[in-house]
Amino acid sequence: MNLYKQRQSKNSLLILTSLAVLVSPLVLPLQQAFAQTLTTVVNFNGTNGAAPRAGVLPGSDGNLYGTTSAGGSQSKGTAFKLTGSTFSTLTTLVNFAGTNGTNPVARLFQASDGNLYGATFTGGTSNLGTLFKLQKTTFTNLTTLLNFDGTNGASPAGRLISGSDSSLWGVTSAGGVNSKGTVFKIPLTGGVPTIVVNFNGINGATPLARLQLASDGNYYGTASAGGATNNGVVFKLTPTGAITPYSFNGANGKNPQSGLIESDGFIYGTTSLGGASNKGAIFKVPLGGGTPVLVASFSGSNGANPTAALTKGSDGNFYGTTSTGGANNKGAIYRLSKETISLLFSFNGTNGATPESTLIQLANGAFYGTASAGGASGLGTVFKFTP
Repeated sequence: MNLYKQRQSKNSLLILTSLAVLVSPLVLPLQQAFAQTLTTVVNFNGTNGAAPRAGVLPGSDGNLYGTTSAGGSQSKGTAFKLTGSTFSTLTTLVNFAGTNGTNPVARLFQASDGNLYGATFTGGTSNLGTLFKLQKTTFTNLTTLLNFDGTNGASPAGRLISGSDSSLWGVTSAGGVNSKGTVFKIPLTGGVPTIVVNFNGINGATPLARLQLASDGNYYGTASAGGATNNGVVFKLTPTGAITPYSFNGANGKNPQSGLIESDGFIYGTTSLGGASNKGAIFKVPLGGGTPVLVASFSGSNGANPTAALTKGSDGNFYGTTSTGGANNKGAIYRLSKETISLLFSFNGTNGATPESTLIQLANGAFYGTASAGGASGLGTVFKFTP
């Protein structure tokens, strides 16, 4: 190489190096802008609630609403509202006191009449749980719609939904004819519930999650136990009450505790155990029913023991939480894409622990959820996650 070409080569290298140095400060902020971040929105401290087991609900007024299973003035749980541009201002709407319910673990539901509806796991006249209404506008006036007494069900854990007949539909984890749980419906105004299904073990037992009203007009749900091998079932329920169970066998999942979601002709859900490592699984069944098909297994490192339903993100992928697993075994946030689970975030205790709730995604693209433990007081958090 002659002297001119050597100098030209060195000059080219210097130009490229200089460009790299000039560009690098511009590239770094772009990388940081797209980084995954978790922000603690609220730390529960006992007085403002403790141990939120259910996720938050986006209300029609733009605020977020939720419940804590403990804490508050009576240490029996609360209903709360989050306001402000960052949802960091917490207002306690109701302090549960026992007679009006105790230990709400189900997400709130806003019906077409604008009121909020919910359930408590215990409390009420028989200490077997209640259904309640929070009157719209202020949501501070609680009306008990139903006291469970065992015969009409007991211990509801899943949120209510609006049925095709405009009634409120829900499940109880216990009670009924066989003391293994029920599916019920009740008018918005309350009254005597109609028992649609009494679980008997064969068709499932101990349902812990809400129903899903699918596009085929049927209801789908899970029971955490019962079925052919007592590993739990996913079931199809017609509006007239005909139930068809499909059993888990361990390999395709075990002990489902989450609600279901419909997507692209399938019903998707999670199981808290089972799968390849017995740390939980994601499954699907075809719309219309069928044996659960394993989609992906949790291994611990990518999360373990999910109790929350999947959420379909605006990017078309599914997102969710696991109650344990991740880098610190305190729970994780994950993404399911093309039947592969990717760990997105590991809780460490300081920023929350043991997330049990389903995520919601708001128009800003961020996901919001709750952790039932951890945070500044160790009593749980509300968090915002930006993927």
